[in-house]
Amino acid sequence: MQVYSLISQKGGAGKSTLARQLAVLVSEVEPSLLIDRDPQQTTTKWWLRRNELAPAPERPGLLDLDGGSLTEAVRRLRRRPDGVLFLDTRPAVEEPEAEAARVADLVIVPVRPSPDDLEAVGETLKILRRLDRRAVVVVNAAKNDSRATGARAALSRYPIPVCPVHLADRTVYLDASLEGRGVSEMRGVAAREAADELRQVWNWIREVRDEQ
Repeated sequence: MQVYSLISQKGGAGKSTLARQLAVLVSEVEPSLLIDRDPQQTTTKWWLRRNELAPAPERPGLLDLDGGSLTEAVRRLRRRPDGVLFLDTRPAVEEPEAEAARVADLVIVPVRPSPDDLEAVGETLKILRRLDRRAVVVVNAAKNDSRATGARAALSRYPIPVCPVHLADRTVYLDASLEGRGVSEMRGVAAREAADELRQVWNWIREVRDEQ
């Protein structure tokens, strides 16, 4: 099983949304799991709403560590021949997030294209470099192409890959969250466009992960 941790020191970057959206997308072709390490339990609440759907989707699953060791849980999961695990974390980079980074094949750092977010992401990336963990940055919730392009240019000063495709700021993400769904499971033009962006981002992440 592959493991991806979503980490950002700044709140509101979109870690929870991206974790569950990617988990739903992956679940179309292989098993996917989520672990919610954020005390706000946003991903857990979404998963509970998802299980109220009729019929309730089998994937992604949610693994409750119940106070157990994340490192040990991931060690057991890696014995599985297929599947993907996404670790949602709290808005901080302290020991719990460092542990999530250490067990991951790749760390995904979402960042909104605002001056405050772009300034804050530097500290997150600095800590990940000290931990010697591979990471990528994804521009998230961009209001328009111009802002996304400017954000990627600002992020290019860091020695970490930046996704060439951004995720647009779309209300369909909120609609999907309220229903316990992924955008790839929603109807309408906006949902199809969001799902297409998400697939492009995921394909790029997989390519980076597979690089030597």
